[in-house]
Amino acid sequence: MTNDRYTSIIQELALSLKELEESQSQHPLIQHYITREISDIKYALQLADQHRYGRCEISGEEIPFDLINMQPTLTSLKEANEWREYGKISY
Repeated sequence: MTNDRYTSIIQELALSLKELEESQSQHPLIQHYITREISDIKYALQLADQHRYGRCEISGEEIPFDLINMQPTLTSLKEANEWREYGKISY
């Protein structure tokens, strides 16, 4: 997979994926967000399988572990900055 420090995060992602795939919502907006989260988690797990998890897709730099720990589906430093800009995370 990838670096050992990501092991527990990746395991948690796999568990979350299973739970989300089993969930259903009658509300279309909620189902939309569930579907989007499933897609993000599957992509993060794919990156882990390719040994690219935790690296910025744009620059190739390592995404700080604290950010990955807070938002395990981050794929770029740009995305992390967007989260920061909207006040969802701070660092």
